[in-house]
Amino acid sequence: MRERHHLKPLDADSRDGLHWLRQWLNLIFIIGAIVGMIWYVKGDHNTAIYILIGAVVFKFIELTLRIARL
Repeated sequence: MRERHHLKPLDADSRDGLHWLRQWLNLIFIIGAIVGMIWYVKGDHNTAIYILIGAVVFKFIELTLRIARL
C-alpha cells in the first residue's frame, strides 16, 4: 500500500499570511479583465488592450506570491 503524501490540506489554518492580499489581487484582475473585455467590444481596441495588460500584471503579481508562498 502506498504511503500518503505529507502535504497539508488547504484549510483556514494552513493558509499563508498574505492570503487576503492574493484575494484582492485576484479580484482586481477579474474586474480588470471584465472591464477590458467590455471596453474591447464597446469602445476603443487599443485602450482595451492596455486595460487587459494591466489586469494581467496584477495576476502575475498574485502568481509570484503564490509560487513564492509569501
